[in-house]
Amino acid sequence: MPERRDPFTRNWLAFGAILRGLGFDAGPVRTLAFLRALTLLDLEMEADVRTAVRAHFARRKEDGPLLDRALHAFLGRLDAAHRSAESGGDDLARDSALDGWASASVRQLSVLDPDDPAAEDAQELANASFSAAERLRHKDFDTLTDAELGEIRRLIRLMRIPAGLRRSRRYRRGGNRRLDLRRLLRSSLRFGGEPLQFSFRRPRLKPRPLVLICDISGSMERYTRVLLNFTYAIENATEQVEAFVFATRLTRITRMLRSHDAEAALDRVTGAVTDWSGGTRIGEAIASFNRRFGRRVLAHGATVVLISDGWDRGDPAQLRDAVARLQRSCHRLIWMNPLMGDPAYEPLTTGLQAALPYVDDFLPCHNLASLESLGRLLLRAHDRRPVRRQAAWPVGA
Repeated sequence: MPERRDPFTRNWLAFGAILRGLGFDAGPVRTLAFLRALTLLDLEMEADVRTAVRAHFARRKEDGPLLDRALHAFLGRLDAAHRSAESGGDDLARDSALDGWASASVRQLSVLDPDDPAAEDAQELANASFSAAERLRHKDFDTLTDAELGEIRRLIRLMRIPAGLRRSRRYRRGGNRRLDLRRLLRSSLRFGGEPLQFSFRRPRLKPRPLVLICDISGSMERYTRVLLNFTYAIENATEQVEAFVFATRLTRITRMLRSHDAEAALDRVTGAVTDWSGGTRIGEAIASFNRRFGRRVLAHGATVVLISDGWDRGDPAQLRDAVARLQRSCHRLIWMNPLMGDPAYEPLTTGLQAALPYVDDFLPCHNLASLESLGRLLLRAHDRRPVRRQAAWPVGA
């Protein structure tokens, strides 16, 4: 493969940066495989290059057209006027991310020297190519236009949130700390009872179960549709996920979300939930979860993610007791609040103050970047439970 300082490699690495800005999985592993494929292709045959792009970066059939347009913009063959005439309103955000590359071609960039002033212009174009998508990642869901909401929903469905790993009770060969006595005895019997070689074992690792409980009350109406897209993406990309929604009552939606059509799945959820955009009784909903589903879905050390703004019409003492029991039953309890996007926000509601001492992590969920932070937290979280030293706050204090 060409070296990184080679113009050919440098240019196509910039193309990978564009795809990452558009929400595609174009990390080092996929990009390296793509570069290796390019060395075997005739770059004059754009159809072959397009096929290679789709093969390495497309996850769904509907990703193909956007990848084709990104490639055309990168090659400098996409006419801006023609594109704006044929594109619909939902393509406005992605068009802005591609405009910077509409005038740059691979042949023009490949002859640039790193010390040439023209190389600086190329770098500026590369930065502009995904700056719009980067701004969209940090924009509050409450301020998005319809076109931006459509693009955010598409980016959310491309997300892959790892639920972390847990130690299984079963073991596998390997490690250097725990002796595998059974294997040691078997091997020693073959050689007259002498332990000629020590054998070790280590625990197997399994995906940790993940439970999502999402508030769909009236106070969350601005965020509900986007957060349900987030729930759908996790349900269809991660193993052992359970999903619930609540307003005044709890509804399990795990089976409703198991579909290849995201909009159809979310429409089923909307039609099945009877208290959509109603009042909020967080304490009753969590108590119902503990009573009906707690033993079933939390038996293997699940991580629970509760998404709510904390506005509650119920009894604060009931909310405190329900959250405390939920925390004792799960591996980690994470509360994500969309109101935390406001720098001046403080959790002043009585119910939230009563529940927060029993929450392990209190995180925002007001934009795409905050949703991505959940994945980083789950990756960093240690296998053991977090240290919990609660001192319950007096209700009404």
